Amino acid sequence: METKKNTVIAIAKTIKGTSFIGVRGYENKEGEISNQTIVAGITYENCLVNDFKVLQENKAIIFETLLKSYPNELIVKAYDNVFTSLDKRLSSEEVKQALRLENDKTIKLSDAQIDAYTHITKGIKLNKETQLLHIFGLVVKKQVLKAIAYKPVNSRDLTIVQNSIKKIAGFKQDKYRNFIFDKANLRLQGVTLNNNELVNA
Repeated sequence: METKKNTVIAIAKTIKGTSFIGVRGYENKEGEISNQTIVAGITYENCLVNDFKVLQENKAIIFETLLKSYPNELIVKAYDNVFTSLDKRLSSEEVKQALRLENDKTIKLSDAQIDAYTHITKGIKLNKETQLLHIFGLVVKKQVLKAIAYKPVNSRDLTIVQNSIKKIAGFKQDKYRNFIFDKANLRLQGVTLNNNELVNA
């Protein structure tokens, strides 16, 4: 999740039926400034469907690659964790309801995310409580204008292997971004925000 306080420009455009949003001059909370182009028509669920498919199709390659550095038992546990998380989030409504009754954390978090927003148009939604505007989608291009040195993250081996599995499989969900703006600090080009509804400019 990304958060921005200073004014930036978001340019919305549709090319051959595909919706794009270009975020220009975005500064994240660590201080990196970049321009990013987002495909707004791809939902997070579609990314999960893709990731679940490639996870299973590339299982042999994943294990073969990771066995060079990690024990099989750890890889099995990490793979099962990634598989189970995707399986729950993509399950049928009947299965999700059963998980809700069990107070499953994965489904509880997913439900909270869905209920919290009003969707305005492809790639743009409004948080009902905070009234902050969210621009989200699959990042297809990023140009760093001001680079920074990120602090190293000390993760346990299980987390490292789980992240390695996602990287080897080429998960799209890891390229999915959610940028958060105060409406007063965001200039939209190509669309106009009127009463929380977007119209062509």
